[in-house]
Amino acid sequence: MDQGNQPAPQPQYNSVPMQPKKKKTGLIIGIVLGVIALIAIISAVLVYFLWWQNPEKMVTDAVSNAIMAKKMTADGKVVIDMRDQGKIELNVKTATESGKSKASIDAKLNVKGVEKNIPLKGDAVLDSDGMIYVKINNFKDLYGTLLEIVMESSSGGNLSRSQIETYRDQTLEKMGSEIDKMSDTWMKISPDEIGSEYKCGINALKKIQSDESARKELAQIYQKNSLFTIKDSKISDRNGGRGFELQGNNKSNSSKFEEEFKNSSVGKALGKCGKSNGYDSNDESTSIDESSLKVWVDRSSHELKAVELKGNDKKASVEISFDINVNKSEEIKVPSSAESLKEFIEGFMEGYSSGLSSTSTR
Repeated sequence: MDQGNQPAPQPQYNSVPMQPKKKKTGLIIGIVLGVIALIAIISAVLVYFLWWQNPEKMVTDAVSNAIMAKKMTADGKVVIDMRDQGKIELNVKTATESGKSKASIDAKLNVKGVEKNIPLKGDAVLDSDGMIYVKINNFKDLYGTLLEIVMESSSGGNLSRSQIETYRDQTLEKMGSEIDKMSDTWMKISPDEIGSEYKCGINALKKIQSDESARKELAQIYQKNSLFTIKDSKISDRNGGRGFELQGNNKSNSSKFEEEFKNSSVGKALGKCGKSNGYDSNDESTSIDESSLKVWVDRSSHELKAVELKGNDKKASVEISFDINVNKSEEIKVPSSAESLKEFIEGFMEGYSSGLSSTSTR
């Protein structure tokens, strides 16, 4: 056959791989997955900033988380200025866990018209059964200061500073053993000595601490009827938390919270303890002229990190400021032995009377 008449060779379509098509398909899939990932990232960022970092949600979650917490530590200060009467300053470190609490207190009392400040350093423990244990760590200094104040006021200013100090030193020496014992002894106050309302309140508190469903119920009531709204969200950070200044929510929310709280398991338990243990949003006996409440909330966990409360009226002003660590605690040791505070004070006063008469005859 003549070469010019031979048919042209046909391409072998079946044997050629479709590489360009696969590359194009993979590219499309990659673009789609990238878009989905981008949408997911954008959504997460929007959720974080618009919902999770929403000030109202942060504060509501912080209060709810504090209600749900079974342990907590706090470190702060309380200042009460009673205008014409005096001023109290307390530095407090406290911890709570499993129904037990402890506190270390370093206090200073300034009485109007009295030159010296009255110092007080002590520890306190609250057991889960309501028993209160107290110990005064600087009893000698406290007692010596009180002696000076009593002598100065009772003498009408007729005694010199040297005479007052001499009397103080003689009395402290005479009562040395009693004072040393007082400084190293845990003293207890039983629920029976305080009263039935206190015992009832302790039982209600136990329910909150031991019953998770009761804590959830309170948290849900607060979430539905928040008592606060955001007044200012541009407060400087503190203790690792974002700051907010709060103001009271509308009266309707307060009334709804009060009603639902009264009908809750905890509210019903407290309702049996007497009127003073109930929550009343209409109670004006505790109203103050000016007040400020600030809280600091962890951005990630929405746990409460700090709280600051200031109140002011014609009779007194109060400042309360604490750094808080939720779901953290310290070891709380309940004293293995303690004397009755009432009996201990009675015995000490007998010794004081004896020492007073003995010192006055010198």
